[in-house]
Amino acid sequence: MEINKINSAINTEMGTNKSNRGAVQPLKVSAEVAAATAVVSDDCKLIAHGKSRLEQLPDVDMAKVAEVRQSLIDGSFDLNIDKLTDAMVLQHG
Repeated sequence: MEINKINSAINTEMGTNKSNRGAVQPLKVSAEVAAATAVVSDDCKLIAHGKSRLEQLPDVDMAKVAEVRQSLIDGSFDLNIDKLTDAMVLQHG
């Protein structure tokens, strides 16, 4: 059978390499790969810096929330509909 011939050829080849199978071979690293360093662009550095600064800020301005809450309680909250609609049109088109 041809399958046995292939298998016997593979087994013969594997038998010659049995003595090397248990030994760990050191990985050869070229000087170019060993000396390679990561280069980070200025844009990436700027984004990372901005991200860290944003993470330090609170999600909600609690002072502003307290101010609006107090103005609602004492009735001094001024809702200018014209100004609000102008801002919405400017923001959303």
